[in-house]
Amino acid sequence: MPSLAVTSPPPEPIFELAEMAKVIGMPFAKAKNWTMGRPIRLQASLRSGMGTGSRNLYSLDDVYLMGIAYECSKAGMAAKAVGKLVEAVRKRFPAGLRDIGVLYACRGPKLAYRIETRESRLPADALVWIAIDVGRLRAGIDREVGRMRRG
Repeated sequence: MPSLAVTSPPPEPIFELAEMAKVIGMPFAKAKNWTMGRPIRLQASLRSGMGTGSRNLYSLDDVYLMGIAYECSKAGMAAKAVGKLVEAVRKRFPAGLRDIGVLYACRGPKLAYRIETRESRLPADALVWIAIDVGRLRAGIDREVGRMRRG
């Protein structure tokens, strides 16, 4: 007789700051500054540490978002612009980036970013826009998480 046991999915990984930085390949000092508001602020979605000795806890979606920020920074985007881009992505996709393949972003007035998942949705008069291959970024992060978890 076949087993009717239901298997549950593996638990969602939880990251401390050092783990998140390692997975992304980001210097720890930069990751720490970015979570403290220097010059941008990327907050932990699972738990924000309060007081001495407590730690921030980050979700996998937080890691993806930090990965996007770091890649944009490495590509030469100014920190203030990276912060605005991250805010726009978080606002546009509050449930996370797991189903997103490519993001297209263009800057509007007052350094506000418009984020779309199709290039055709960008304003026709947009002279400068960027494309972010979130699917490839996510796959690389997922590989690193797997390696880290296996030991």
